Amino acid sequence: MHTALEFDGVAARCIRRLKGEGETFLARPLAAALATVLSPRVTPMTWIVPVPTARKAFRRRGYRVPELLIRRARAQPQRVLSIVAAAADQRGLGAREREQNVRRTMRARTAGGGAEAVIVDDVVTTGATLDEAVRALAEAGFRTVAAVALAATPHPSRF
Repeated sequence: MHTALEFDGVAARCIRRLKGEGETFLARPLAAALATVLSPRVTPMTWIVPVPTARKAFRRRGYRVPELLIRRARAQPQRVLSIVAAAADQRGLGAREREQNVRRTMRARTAGGGAEAVIVDDVVTTGATLDEAVRALAEAGFRTVAAVALAATPHPSRF
């Protein structure tokens, strides 16, 4: 897991404004931070796979945060993963509950045939969502070579 920022202070406020208040102008500086951990892990053959956004969140925002950040980081996201089962809001859940909450909620839309993938998310707390993305990609024949997030919560028990 590679993260650019700690989800705390100014970074957390900016991410919340991007996600919750529609302030997409913040995507450019946040994506610059993301690029510092994304770019070194990508080759021309690597699939850059954003964690999928729930339909409800997309309807509310009008954009998918991980995809927006990837594009602003001057990379091309491949929307390989889709959500096939709804998960409850993760806020307030512990690590085990988060893992159970997202278990088998994603599926790959295409076969990987051994292709390398880098998974990208905006904020990681316990890593449960990333673990589910890795599982879904592996099941479809992708080889996850890295997981990257813009920010991680500062809890030592995160992983």
